[in-house]
Amino acid sequence: MLRVSDETRERVLRIGRDEFGGASADETVRRLIDEHWQAAAVAAVRRYREADPQGWADYVAESDEIAAADAPIGDEWVADRG
Repeated sequence: MLRVSDETRERVLRIGRDEFGGASADETVRRLIDEHWQAAAVAAVRRYREADPQGWADYVAESDEIAAADAPIGDEWVADRG
């Protein structure tokens, strides 16, 4: 069990009702935790990009290379099935 103040409980319930389509307090807290994790991940990537521009450029180039290598295989498979 999680103990929170009445004010915090009401805020969580309001967010669940207004922002998450009537979600329960449990679902609301889970979604808020997920949003927090996503925001932290985006901030970490931003810090990496700013702290190591060359490393970031290398990462993007490698990702582009991998994505380009995968695309024709998938395209051919879809075309063969069509």
